[in-house]
Amino acid sequence: MAPSRAAGPSDLLLFEHWMATTQWLLARTQRFPANFRHTLSQRIDSLALGILEDITTAAYQKQPERTLRTANDRLNRLRVLLRLAHEMQLLSHDQHIEAAKQLAESGRLLGGWLRKGKCSGVAEETAIDDHDPL
Repeated sequence: MAPSRAAGPSDLLLFEHWMATTQWLLARTQRFPANFRHTLSQRIDSLALGILEDITTAAYQKQPERTLRTANDRLNRLRVLLRLAHEMQLLSHDQHIEAAKQLAESGRLLGGWLRKGKCSGVAEETAIDDHDPL
């Protein structure tokens, strides 16, 4: 089944980046102590996988804004849970810094995709106006 719209380079970049980030997160939460695996670990894993599903779904939608906003909301909640995991010493300082960098980059890519969708008509008009010699 062909997608309803062609995925652009930034869409694919976000997917590849988030796939790697999710794998990294799952490897870390798997090492949480047993008493945290069914609470904090499960929530972190669920949010990370939910974001991956949202990105995949959005790539096949003509108007992906709602799905991307859901992914952005999940990303923000994931940031809070990772901070909590760090403060509870379930993630080392270096692991928390790495996670924060990966989530920040994902947020930038996600924001770019959202802006691209919102401004597609305006950008075309602006480009035409910029080339007008008057």
